[in-house]
Amino acid sequence: MLVSLTLYIALAKPAFFEFYRLFKPVLDLRQTASDFFRARMTVPILFFPPIMLWMLIEDLSSGGIKPLTEIRLMAAAPLFFVLLYLMAPKLFNLAWRAEDNDDPELDDMLKRLSEKAESRVAGVKIWNTFNEPVPNAAVAGLLPRYRFVYITRYLLGMFTPPQVEGVVAHELAHLRLGHVTSYMFYSLNLILVSIALKLSLLLYYPQYYPDSTIYTAIELLLFLAVFSVTFTALARHCEFQADAFASEITSPDIFASTLETLNSIILPPPSIIPNWLLTHPQIQDRIARVRNDERHKIVDLKRHASRLRFSMLASGLVLLLLTAIPASGVNKISGYHEAVKAGNGTLAGELHRSLPDWLKTHPLVLQETGKMAVNSQRWVLAAALAAEAEWNLRLLDGSQVFHHPGSPEVTFDFEIVKFVLKSLDLW
Repeated sequence: MLVSLTLYIALAKPAFFEFYRLFKPVLDLRQTASDFFRARMTVPILFFPPIMLWMLIEDLSSGGIKPLTEIRLMAAAPLFFVLLYLMAPKLFNLAWRAEDNDDPELDDMLKRLSEKAESRVAGVKIWNTFNEPVPNAAVAGLLPRYRFVYITRYLLGMFTPPQVEGVVAHELAHLRLGHVTSYMFYSLNLILVSIALKLSLLLYYPQYYPDSTIYTAIELLLFLAVFSVTFTALARHCEFQADAFASEITSPDIFASTLETLNSIILPPPSIIPNWLLTHPQIQDRIARVRNDERHKIVDLKRHASRLRFSMLASGLVLLLLTAIPASGVNKISGYHEAVKAGNGTLAGELHRSLPDWLKTHPLVLQETGKMAVNSQRWVLAAALAAEAEWNLRLLDGSQVFHHPGSPEVTFDFEIVKFVLKSLDLW
């Protein structure tokens, strides 16, 4: 990783200077080379800490059977997402070099709107775009003490005070309607669906478990396709709801003019991208809804948002219950693997006997039992277990691995035979 990072920096620096030389004729005259490079690095700075954290989680989850490692890693993903949402303000401040607001009128406006929207925030942060024309705003943070509304300087310069009020109202609407929480629930539910499917495949249909680069790539593409279609639909719905909320706490005319100004200074998305893949609806559609649709009462918007969050939470609980069923069997396989790995034959034998008969023939269980046969130098039995694992050809009972000389079971059996032979005067 360090070598890759060093190569990236070494190659990026001359490339950045060449890009700056080419783009300089069309850039803002105030933008220096440093500003240009820093603007290009905003996204890497935003995503680099989460990537490093995820790599650390991968390292801590490594070891053991590969499928179990993958599932353990996926099980850690919900905690990772929660931490990511909690860390979001810190990451935004770092990537955007966000500064504290020094305009008392903007603070007063935020306080008034936050009381009207019933959404507590810690304040406004001015988003540094490094002299690039980016009219944008965002909100980040789960906890009120660390929750901020971010606004770019370019937006503050291009929009009138009432329009800035409309922008802030829209961002506060995302908070009051719980859209950040909805996005988090959605992310967790999608991960739970993936975990449930992988656990079920591994436990009940191991022959179809993706255990090659091609299968893994197909699985990743399928996951991204589902995520792209479903998340963008949720995001567009939340944007329309936030527009309606902002129209109520400001006015439809003010908010519509805000959208119209935004529409006049930004480029539309490429026509090749269909509307159902956009996270934000087309601005013309948003303007039409604000101007022409019926007014929405704030209480109705809040009730609808609460129902959405509750349905996602209920879905998550159902998914947890569904996941717990195959997770129990996979956990037994994992415990058996750890006992074999530790060389604890007694514990491995007990765990093997406790497995249901159908699970004793699972390829991963047969694989671990084969390791025990190899360790005890019982090569015929190891070959038979390999044949059963690979070709489903049952030649011998795998439990014989744990019936070796000196074990309590064999000693007990020997004592019974000796007792019978003595009774018949044959000993």
